[in-house]
Amino acid sequence: MNLKHMLIVGGTGMLAELTSYLAIEQDVTVIGRDKEKMASIVQRNPETCHPLIVDYREEEALSSALQRAVQQNGPFDRVIAWVHRGSGKAMQIILEHSETAEVIHILGSRANSEYEKNCLCFNEQQTYRQVQLGEIHEMASVRWLTHDEIVEGVLDVIQNQDDYRLIGTRKDDVDVHSRNDY
Repeated sequence: MNLKHMLIVGGTGMLAELTSYLAIEQDVTVIGRDKEKMASIVQRNPETCHPLIVDYREEEALSSALQRAVQQNGPFDRVIAWVHRGSGKAMQIILEHSETAEVIHILGSRANSEYEKNCLCFNEQQTYRQVQLGEIHEMASVRWLTHDEIVEGVLDVIQNQDDYRLIGTRKDDVDVHSRNDY
């Protein structure tokens, strides 16, 4: 059986259920820093879920880990990357090791999607899509998205091949100075 090879960055946190779901039918290499969370994810699908314990902010370690993953399981067909702002060249390094992949870049609520896209270099064989995390307005309150809402939104982007998708809403005039970005 020739499975597709996926890379999920941040797949042990809010994307844990996505990792488990996709690893049912595909080879999934998952990047995470927490060994316990990683073990919990891998045990669900030990044959198809391949752990990379690495901090993506450590650029040399990230590059080496991605190179090993490609050597072991072949090139990435799809990348789903939740890479925080201020992570140096992590996203570009991921792109450089994903030469022919569909790349889904998950952005926090305050990110400028056009700026993020313009900061990256792609090749002709890559497809780049963005999923931006918003917030949910319920009656008189505002809340962050749940992990399930995020997973559903990412799966919808995969199915519909949207170039950009905002999950929830983005309200630029909300006082964001008192909140942390994802």
